[in-house]
Amino acid sequence: MRRILPLLLCTAILLGACTPTVTLLTRQPDFPPTAESPSTPLPATSTPVPTPTRAPDLGIRPDALKDVEVVVWHGWDGQSASLFAQMATEFTLSNKWGIKVQTLSQPNLNLLAAEVDKSLRTPEHPDIVIALPEQLLNWQENIVDLTPYLVQPEFGMDLADIPAAFAEQSLVNGVRYGLPAARSARFLFYNRTFARDLGFDAAPNSADEFRKQACAANAFWKQDADLTNDGFGGLALDVASNWQTPYSWLAASGGQIFTDGEFRFNTPDNSAALQFVSDLRADGCAWLATSSSNYEYLAGRSALFITGNLSELAEQKNAFATSASADEWTVLPFPGEKPGIVAYGPDYAVLKTNEARQLAAWLFIRWMLEPQNQARWVKESGLFPVSMASADLLKSQRAANPQWSAAIDLIPLAKPYPQTAEWQLANKILADGFMAYFGSFPNATLEGVFKVMDATVKELKN
Repeated sequence: MRRILPLLLCTAILLGACTPTVTLLTRQPDFPPTAESPSTPLPATSTPVPTPTRAPDLGIRPDALKDVEVVVWHGWDGQSASLFAQMATEFTLSNKWGIKVQTLSQPNLNLLAAEVDKSLRTPEHPDIVIALPEQLLNWQENIVDLTPYLVQPEFGMDLADIPAAFAEQSLVNGVRYGLPAARSARFLFYNRTFARDLGFDAAPNSADEFRKQACAANAFWKQDADLTNDGFGGLALDVASNWQTPYSWLAASGGQIFTDGEFRFNTPDNSAALQFVSDLRADGCAWLATSSSNYEYLAGRSALFITGNLSELAEQKNAFATSASADEWTVLPFPGEKPGIVAYGPDYAVLKTNEARQLAAWLFIRWMLEPQNQARWVKESGLFPVSMASADLLKSQRAANPQWSAAIDLIPLAKPYPQTAEWQLANKILADGFMAYFGSFPNATLEGVFKVMDATVKELKN
């Protein structure tokens, strides 16, 4: 189905081409091995966990778990997969209950979901799956509600230290289907030095300030006699399809695509939310590149802003090094009435088996989320720490990676996305629709594209 989505949208909007969605979750980070030291805790919106007067009976005690074996399926690859397997082995050798953990890596999250789907029709399936929250909602009847485990006085877990946008993505109708295993977000990458040379001493704090700086960058490129570079400057639009950029613009500007259990793209609020970017494009303050990435444009000052996620920080840093640029750059939230970033990433979930295996699975998840283990995991993945306690252990990494540190400072502005299994379909339509609109600009209208997106959702749901 994924392969036909761009074709359906492009045909309907009369485009020549679209680009497939790519969601990159992890990469090897650019962190040097440095010693740990504490830092000032970051502000975070916490998710309160009600504590009952008496914790629910789980039907088994941890001291009855000797030699209980649990299997974890995940979509990590490369060094992240190796580290996860190593940490599972360490837990197996060190936990006081005698629990054994095995891991199985799938090539990516889509193939992981397909394998889980097949396994649920057999007696053999994993005890723990690390999958996207919207994937978990496809398996609701097979997933253990983690709430009774969280409130256990002896081996529970306080979620007050986990930002709400991270913790609440898998909390649906009072049922906790998962806990965050990793989180990333999409940001605006911003060339500070270029902005200073344009006369701006501070990063934009509003949509109006963003527009002023983007248009000043475009005006800079129009000063010379070369007409071929007059389109440069400002915001370089995405060259690859992803849902995070359009959803971030919508969320920051008051748009809402999921209401009353239905996806609706064609609304006045959504049109108004994306009209800001459309106006930038119409006025030459945003432009669409033809290369495979925008990193070189930010480094070469052909763009003042581009978009990227945590996994792309190292690539952007390399682009500055390759161009021998000494410019300073950082990451910013998307501007608007509610400036922010949209957090995304996989969750730990426990599949239903029996009391012993479920408790053993929980104890392993709890161990992986302990601050020292989470900090160790973040050093490898380069993604967000999912708790502020683990962020406190990464002061030296923050000092060595200022853009990553700036991203962590934006965690309090993180927002969730629609809590429904249908998001797996809707996010692809949003990604391709956004690319279709700007790929055909100015021959398409937002209303026309949104109408096609709404029709596509209905057609593919039925």
